[in-house]
Amino acid sequence: MGTKFKDYTLRTIKSLLLPIMVYVFFLIIGNERFGSSRQMITIARQSVMPVLISLAIACNMSIGMWDFSAGGVVAVASIVGGNLAKMTGTGIPGMIIFCMIVGVAVASFTGLLYNFMKVPSIVLTIGLVLVYETIPFFVFGGGGVLISGKMTILALAPYCFIVLAIMFAIFYVVFNYTPFGHNVRALGNGQLIARNAGLNPGKTKLYSFIFGGIFLGMAAVMNLSVSGMIKPAAGMASVALVFDSMMGIFIGLFLSKYCNLAIGVTIGTFTMKMLNTGLIAVGFSTTIREITTGLFLLIILGVSSNQGKISEWKAKRQRAKEANAKYAAGTM
Repeated sequence: MGTKFKDYTLRTIKSLLLPIMVYVFFLIIGNERFGSSRQMITIARQSVMPVLISLAIACNMSIGMWDFSAGGVVAVASIVGGNLAKMTGTGIPGMIIFCMIVGVAVASFTGLLYNFMKVPSIVLTIGLVLVYETIPFFVFGGGGVLISGKMTILALAPYCFIVLAIMFAIFYVVFNYTPFGHNVRALGNGQLIARNAGLNPGKTKLYSFIFGGIFLGMAAVMNLSVSGMIKPAAGMASVALVFDSMMGIFIGLFLSKYCNLAIGVTIGTFTMKMLNTGLIAVGFSTTIREITTGLFLLIILGVSSNQGKISEWKAKRQRAKEANAKYAAGTM
């Protein structure tokens, strides 16, 4: 029990080390402009929607599928779901139901098209962004959606955190304790091996898109709750919704060596949001913020990609140390 507890504690420390380092760094250089409890709660609130998008595309990215259409799905679900809730007078429950139905339907279409066309996911999803962004123009004549203040309550604490906790629990259980989650992890470890073991990659990838649609639908609810008014996106503007989430997933995949993927993705997305807020707090320009964010991500990816080499180097040093100790003991 003591060994397991010590291992668990060590893994927890390693998982939380990155956000703690970012927090301490900006706390030191922020000159009291960063790090207050109110500001951290605000960052946590602002992280809810990106975390939901991260969870939506985490399964896809863990098996090598890039989904740039996720932002377009969120935009479509926000406008169509919000308008349907207003038309039916169903309020917040209707907004949740309609946004999730639209999110699942559009994401399922993406998965079906991916299996049918057999083209790289990055090519398909970038093309679908343009398609999804035009849907509101056809359905509502170019109009967006405006909801009343009472329907935006989910954006406030503690409701936004309750939503996140529920969706996190759903992802955690499905990813870790269902055959679908097992298949996703198997494909992530090697698609050829998984196929030879009897898995159907096409079926699993379709289910991955469908499962992600649930979270994109809820992200649409939070997007609508935060903004209150959503206008149709154009010129691939919806792709911006995906960038913070993708960077959070990269960090999450790196942290998954020490913790569960769901926890790593949540920590990674929160860390990126905290990094962006810290850069703004210290007064960096947009250009410097983009450069710093890119360098930060490159360092994470570089360490992650060379983790095997680093471990091998440490093992060689340890063997050399033990060999020298034995040699020294033998000569004495």
